[in-house]
Amino acid sequence: MKIIYKYWEQDKGYEEKQAKIYNENNPGPQPVTSKQIIERYENEKIDPNTVKYAFSENGELMAYIQARDYSLIHETHVGYPWANSNCPKEVQDKLFNEMVEYTKQRDQIKEYKIRMRASTSRQEIIDFFKAKNLKLRSESYRYNLDIEDISKSDFSSDEYTTRLASDNDLSILIDLVKADKRLSGAFSSEDDMKEYFTGKVLKDGHAVLVFKNDQLVTASAPLIYKLPNDNERESVILRFRAYLDGHEAAFKVLLINIAKECVKTNYGIDKPLATFVEGNESIFLSTIEEFKGEKTVSGLQFGLEGFE
Repeated sequence: MKIIYKYWEQDKGYEEKQAKIYNENNPGPQPVTSKQIIERYENEKIDPNTVKYAFSENGELMAYIQARDYSLIHETHVGYPWANSNCPKEVQDKLFNEMVEYTKQRDQIKEYKIRMRASTSRQEIIDFFKAKNLKLRSESYRYNLDIEDISKSDFSSDEYTTRLASDNDLSILIDLVKADKRLSGAFSSEDDMKEYFTGKVLKDGHAVLVFKNDQLVTASAPLIYKLPNDNERESVILRFRAYLDGHEAAFKVLLINIAKECVKTNYGIDKPLATFVEGNESIFLSTIEEFKGEKTVSGLQFGLEGFE
């Protein structure tokens, strides 16, 4: 099979084919659209060489790969080469190997770490990265917590105040998300952010805001959701989690008040509260572990030797 390799170009329509392959590999209730990809690329002002495609002779997209820069945390994430069922494995290998080589040679990479992420529910991705002799750098964890138990916590703090969000809080929510470096790249534009909060978070309700001295320092909202590969079981997840640096301790206040809101409104209290935390987020880990929930490894982060 003859394969033709191309880099991303504007107005070529590659995004529609890219979205199709991604959604085939990642089925879910909210498929990615070509419009979202286009907007993200425009917003990030991407280097065209960080998105590479493999086409068949007849123009069918067989596979693609992307590397994304996260300037606020000085990391470049090289993604898994998503492919259709007809794609030869050597094409995926070639896309990945050449993308890694490209990222290693860029000037800005001297200050960046090179990372690859995989969910523990996707063994094929883990096996792919392990076969590349990448080093396991960190783990992320899933905790299943009991909502009613958390809501009964007697923890209180005069340092923070809380309330439910309303439509009038859109601007401060957006400001908080913009200030949270972990959410860099989560939204393609401010309009995308506004659509998310007005059309989903604020519309559905239950969003909790935590303030210190009248400044919003953290926020989130519960959502009943069936996580991938979770044996048909629904969970309550934090649909977003944003905070200001230096106010990580407010997470405990946030978690307790979200649980209280769920109990008050009978929202998902028969389901586990599933929270996800990176292994290097020690403050969040210690807070969650106080509630003695079920802990499992949910994700792995691999790194490239020499780019720690």
